Amino acid sequence: MEIIEIPIEEEVKQSYIDYAMSVIVGRAIPDVRDGLKPVQRRILYAMYEMGLMPEKPFKKSARVVGEVLGKFHPHGDQAVYDALVRMAQDFSMRYPLIIGQGNYGSVDGDPPAQMRYTEAKLSKVAVELLEDIDKDTVDFIPNFDESLMEPAVLPSKFPNLLCNGTAGIAVGLATSIPPHNLREVGKALVELAKNPNMSTEEILEIVKGPDFPTGGVIENYKDIKEIYETGRGIVQVKAKAHVEKVQGGREQIIVSEIPYQVNKAELIKKIADNVRSGRLKEISDIRDESDKDGIRIVIELKREAKGEKVLKKLFKYTQLRKGFPVNLVVLINGEPKLVGIKELLREFIKHRLSIILRRTRFFLKKAEDRLHVVQGLLIALNNLDEVIEGIRRSKDVQEAREMLQARFGLTERQAQAVLDLRLHRLTSLERDKLRQEEADLLQKIEYYRKVVGSEEERIKIFVEETENLVKKFGDPRRTFIEGIEEKIEEGSLVVAVLENGKVMPVENMPEGESPVVDILDVPFTEGLFLVSNRGRVYWLAGSQALQGSKVNFKESEEYIVGAFIRERFADRLLLATRNGMIKKIPLVEFEYKAQGMRIIKLAEDDEVVGIAQSIDMSDILMFTRRGKVARFSIREIPAATPGTKGAQGIKVEDNDEVAGARVIREDQPYIIVVTVDGKVKRIYQQEIGVRNRGVKGVNVLGSARERLVDLLPIKDELELLITTKLGRAFYDRIRAEDIPLSKRDRLAKERWKLEEEDEIRRIVIKSEGKGYEEGESSDNA
Repeated sequence: MEIIEIPIEEEVKQSYIDYAMSVIVGRAIPDVRDGLKPVQRRILYAMYEMGLMPEKPFKKSARVVGEVLGKFHPHGDQAVYDALVRMAQDFSMRYPLIIGQGNYGSVDGDPPAQMRYTEAKLSKVAVELLEDIDKDTVDFIPNFDESLMEPAVLPSKFPNLLCNGTAGIAVGLATSIPPHNLREVGKALVELAKNPNMSTEEILEIVKGPDFPTGGVIENYKDIKEIYETGRGIVQVKAKAHVEKVQGGREQIIVSEIPYQVNKAELIKKIADNVRSGRLKEISDIRDESDKDGIRIVIELKREAKGEKVLKKLFKYTQLRKGFPVNLVVLINGEPKLVGIKELLREFIKHRLSIILRRTRFFLKKAEDRLHVVQGLLIALNNLDEVIEGIRRSKDVQEAREMLQARFGLTERQAQAVLDLRLHRLTSLERDKLRQEEADLLQKIEYYRKVVGSEEERIKIFVEETENLVKKFGDPRRTFIEGIEEKIEEGSLVVAVLENGKVMPVENMPEGESPVVDILDVPFTEGLFLVSNRGRVYWLAGSQALQGSKVNFKESEEYIVGAFIRERFADRLLLATRNGMIKKIPLVEFEYKAQGMRIIKLAEDDEVVGIAQSIDMSDILMFTRRGKVARFSIREIPAATPGTKGAQGIKVEDNDEVAGARVIREDQPYIIVVTVDGKVKRIYQQEIGVRNRGVKGVNVLGSARERLVDLLPIKDELELLITTKLGRAFYDRIRAEDIPLSKRDRLAKERWKLEEEDEIRRIVIKSEGKGYEEGESSDNA
């Protein structure tokens, strides 16, 4: 036996390098293509093999962990379970890859239940990571004992690395990639695929910065360009908080979002410690009012304390402000590399183009193989009598196969397909089907060859798939970035107010989440008031509307019916209820109370259905589902204080209810009548005469079968946002001259085609609510 002498320092050095690379590649650093570490990839693939799809029943987490350990990952079961848990936590992952059932931990740092108690299955996003894995799109490598094969990487249609981020510490190396918004990442991928010469600065016009699952506010927008160019830096994140006035002239601080990866329970404990030590002596009480709808930490202040000053101290001394380290280290071709955002996007595009190429080659081979068989069958069917006679004369299958090959020039595979042909396939109809199949296959093969031979075609497919993915899973940004608002003109922003209490920039308006009840231009310095069906008004600061916020309802079945800005347009708020009550409140009566202030006393079976703003010189239209409309002067409505009952506006008949109310001005000569099934007609406003309030009103429908959804006073044109019962939402610019004049008792004509079971639920006048001269009204019914 030969003994080789090696200096110990060289052996230790080489062994340490081998160990370090093993940790880097095998545990801590994600692959740039699918953004996964090996343990995560193995968990997802094992669940895919187990059939744990989103639509299938849950399975015990312990069963998943056992499958992963036994087949792919021979390490500790707790390490596997910890990785599984993190992929299911919506406060850890921006787009969770696993749907968990049971206790999966909390933002308070509570540990998850043991794996024998929890259950799991793949999320819809995870399915996008695994899609096409069975179509020879990725390489498979032997598992630890070479008894099975596992994927070296996932096809990953979903850009997981940037959208979910990651963190890992290896030997002498670390990675920390923040999560991002899919809409922004998807758009950047599409634009970079079309124009590979895009600069980082152009990319950052689209990808504004990190988008954490817990929201928060990024402070150092000016540093983001350098961070994403170099791949390294610190993103400063602070909690989303605001100051409210409460009774007695005191103030309180409301924290609605905390920085990413901050333990809420520890945060509150730290604040309390600072109060006890005298560093935050202005605080009198701290309450955690968080629930399933979100975080709400209430910090009550002493009478003399100023909220803004205390908030600055809180940011300084607690984790209400925290730096998130960015270190874009990833594995590229198996080697760790520090890169900028452009290279991350470029590597993902490169990966997806490779997947599309390999998938297309797979389809091409299958189509060519099938075409080969189909053409053999057609040859046999075109010579059917001769084929049958030849098979009859053959003594066995081998002889029959050889006869077909020799006589008709078929390959062995074609000949076998002919022999396997069942008798019912010999009919003329089946022959026609085969000819059609041949034509379809030839068309597909031509397309597949075009894709294989052209990168431009593959880029088109990538763009289409990415846009569809964004449409399917894209959602509004959660983390607000300070500094971006400086680009918005005149210090205001057009926001959408949703029925579920969310307020967000209109370009972030989600599809299919909740109906939009209003679209308003909100100045940063002003307050936005939201009115609920239960007669409460909630307040958000203009800056909160810009950041994207949600009100905390007091009742389970409460929702928003309208919104207004106190400082603009008009000095009266009008509320219409389902049972026909109307109330007028001077806007000076409203206080800034985010927790909800009751502004009308409702009967048990009544609720607010619409609001409007106006001056007393205008008229109001109150209308019911069955088409009754009462028009009366706003001066007739007695002014009232919040919390009192309203006055009767329209007398509602049995089996009817008020649908809403609209203010009508003298310079609006027409009214557009809209029914629930998408039909419209235009009538003169004089068709509905001014009467005293409290009457039954006049009819504006042409049939007892029609149902009224809205009345739209119009001068020239209106831009509308229409939402339907089945969740459809669409815009339409409606011009008065395009709708034929009609009498109020005539049938309406169809304008919007709806599905059979669908109907219009709400109409928002987008062009209203902004741009009025002083003294004009804003219609936000």
